Amino acid sequence: MAAIDPSYEGIIDIVATWPAHRRFSLVQAVLKTLETEIPQEKSRSDTLSKARGLLAVDQSAPTDREVDEWLQEHRIEKYG
Repeated sequence: MAAIDPSYEGIIDIVATWPAHRRFSLVQAVLKTLETEIPQEKSRSDTLSKARGLLAVDQSAPTDREVDEWLQEHRIEKYG
């Protein structure tokens, strides 16, 4: 039996005629095919240690006034 390779639009037209439960099953099956292609997430502890490293600085956080000044300077540079 020869394999049929309809276009994307043809597949959508065919699937649109199916009942909702069958379309949902198809979506689940397609998502399962992606599980092997999606890289595994890094462990949360790795992310936490990186975040702690980003926060470990010797200076204090900028004040609201300093941030407002920086924003104003940026706007002046960008928009004149």
